[in-house]
Amino acid sequence: MILSKLAKLKISLYKISIVFLISLILVSCGRKKRTIELIERETAETELIPIDTNGAVKGDWVIQQEMSDAEKLNPIVSNDATASEIANYIYDTLLEDDRVTYELIPGVASELPVVSDDLLTYTFNLRKDVKFSDGKPLTGKDVIFTVKVIKNPFTDAQALRNYFSDVADVSLVNGDPYIVQFKMSKPYFRALYSLGGFEILPKHILDPENLTDKFDFAKLNLAEETFANAQEDFGDLRKHADFMNSQEVARDPKYVIGSGPYKLEEWITGQRVVLSRNENYWNKKSEPAYPDKLVFKTIQDQTSAITAAKNGEIDIMNVVRNIDFVENLKNPEQFNLEKAIVARPVYLYIAWNAKRPFFADRKVRMALSHCVDRETIINRILYGLAVPIQSHIYYKSELLNTDLEYIPYDLDKAKQLLNEAGWSDTDGDGVIDKIIDGKKVDFSFTFMNNQNPERGSVLLVLVNTLKYVGIKANIQDFEWSVFLDKQDRHEYDACIGGWVLSASPPDPFQIFHSSQSRDGGSNYISYDNPESDRLIEEYRITADENKRRELLMRWQRVIYDDQPYTFLWSPAGKYVYQKRFRNARWYAYPYPNKSNEWWVPTADQKYKN
Repeated sequence: MILSKLAKLKISLYKISIVFLISLILVSCGRKKRTIELIERETAETELIPIDTNGAVKGDWVIQQEMSDAEKLNPIVSNDATASEIANYIYDTLLEDDRVTYELIPGVASELPVVSDDLLTYTFNLRKDVKFSDGKPLTGKDVIFTVKVIKNPFTDAQALRNYFSDVADVSLVNGDPYIVQFKMSKPYFRALYSLGGFEILPKHILDPENLTDKFDFAKLNLAEETFANAQEDFGDLRKHADFMNSQEVARDPKYVIGSGPYKLEEWITGQRVVLSRNENYWNKKSEPAYPDKLVFKTIQDQTSAITAAKNGEIDIMNVVRNIDFVENLKNPEQFNLEKAIVARPVYLYIAWNAKRPFFADRKVRMALSHCVDRETIINRILYGLAVPIQSHIYYKSELLNTDLEYIPYDLDKAKQLLNEAGWSDTDGDGVIDKIIDGKKVDFSFTFMNNQNPERGSVLLVLVNTLKYVGIKANIQDFEWSVFLDKQDRHEYDACIGGWVLSASPPDPFQIFHSSQSRDGGSNYISYDNPESDRLIEEYRITADENKRRELLMRWQRVIYDDQPYTFLWSPAGKYVYQKRFRNARWYAYPYPNKSNEWWVPTADQKYKN
């Protein structure tokens, strides 16, 4: 590829700025660290404005920029943030989180469920006016079908299935299609959130031949227990799972059908996903759908996305690079744009694949954490719009273990720990090495990145810092779907990633329990610590809140000592949006904007059907 002189100049200036940044970081080891409280004070969060729907009218579109395509729009088999955000407009759940109080409120269920004293039975009464977008009623049969899909071990629902492992049975009460009862094999403190929070799929669309009627929950539970050995004949389970895992079910509008305010109109790979209003939506009074269409437009290059926002080609943008948000969009009013800063339960981390010999030792992982100068990176790259963290638990949560010591940037400590773990430069080539399985192995590995430019900048700083402790690291970028596939297969050394946390009580099982390191589970770092597993398991079945809190505090200490992740920071959400929208409210959870609530006065509407 031939670069223009201007392009070459931009690249050169970028490299110079990174080198300058690295030099600042390396000489800043002894400076006084800024406290979390100071960083928080310097982050001006956007307040949640009062509801502004007086005179609201339908019409116009909302075009939102996305960095990558969604993985799949079948919410049971997808676990990426883009897909989850889009699916939020298409599907409904039995219960919902109030976006302001985070309390559970009725959704498809007409009220909160009746729960037995032993916490083993949950009975939901369903509304009788809920319809899918094709006009067919949503009933308890659809709820039961969806749980069967989740529990089918051959379905690619590993991230979701662990929350349903103790569901023993789901049935209609006295055959009533609008009363559904869940029975648990043992108590689970978070069962109410799991049982009420999954997206409900249409059985008449995804199982027209009633194939799932052939297997009951006893067979599903047996299949889960014997899945690893596959000793039994589960042909019917495999057949339906293959269908549910298919791209067709995840992309074709005739299959992507829910009961939410919008429905899938089209999906053009690498370009856009278009949702149109669901005219059969049952909850129009409480959950309006003002825009005619919601368009999720894929623009991977951030410079191009900023230009599109300034030109009015997109209406909402999550600004990835803080320098763009602070400097390149310094005067948004020039482009009829507004800014929003949202503190969200999100964190970034560096994942160390424990199956790689470099990262098997906890001393090495702690050494690597000492190589990250969080404070200087936050100041210099992130413009102060982030809070350093030490734990998986959200830093604003009352369940955070505040006794976890801050891990300082300390290259001397890193060298000491590496030496204690047996790594030293025996041949004088500048790279530390160690004898592993009888062979000398250099400490040389590759970071995987998902083409996120700001994360790439962080990794570039870290790669250069690691040289000072004798570690050679590289960076390799992958397109989003390839990145996810390599994570699922554990085919990487280390990567930088992020998690969006739930507003409900935390359960670290999905990400850190050793059982979730198999079959595409979310424990893609292959973390395996019996003490961590034991604490998580006990935590899940403990009803007493004080005891559960104590277990979670102890678990956080185990993870801190092990450092399977290097916990980095909780970044502020940074957004720009067009000024023509009214009722543009910004939420902390689960997604920052609810575009269905936004509306535009008729005279200001830009897009017409």
